[in-house]
Amino acid sequence: MKNKIIEVAIKEFAKKGFFAASTNTISTNAHVSKGAIFYHFKSKENLYLICFKSIISLFEKELDLFLKKNPNLDFFNLILKWSKKKIEIINKQKYILDFLETTKNLPKSLEEKIQTILRENYTKYMPVLREKFEKVELKEGLDREFTFSIVLDFFDTFSRRYNNTSYIPDKMLSEFENVIKIIKYGISKY
Repeated sequence: MKNKIIEVAIKEFAKKGFFAASTNTISTNAHVSKGAIFYHFKSKENLYLICFKSIISLFEKELDLFLKKNPNLDFFNLILKWSKKKIEIINKQKYILDFLETTKNLPKSLEEKIQTILRENYTKYMPVLREKFEKVELKEGLDREFTFSIVLDFFDTFSRRYNNTSYIPDKMLSEFENVIKIIKYGISKY
């Protein structure tokens, strides 16, 4: 029953956002009483948080599997191929992207909890990225730690360009491949 509520709630939040989403609609579509929702999840905010954790957990499981299947990818191929895999996941469940968009308009307390979860997730996978980046041959004179930080910021900024209204997978991947080329080879002929 809890899984059904979460599945229905993700779609309701994705469609209407946190503020407009209705626990009445969730209970109707999940075929449970509204009381059952509050018994299991205590509040609308907690239900949203569990839905978010469910999506993050899906991506973590997929990433763990991806890393096991692709242990020898270099840093840039890891980033590129994992991006392709994330797009595959989103294409199968398009409401995930819509749900993730709703994280941009939340009550402050919920926003802080979401940021904590994202930081924990980021910290969990940082050692893998660092290990891969250690093998990248940098141009002479570049500080590895600073360069690593800038590259991650670059990827993060690029990923924010896309949202549910501008999500065109092929275009996004093509542009992302260009971003990787810019980072790897620079922009100047000289």
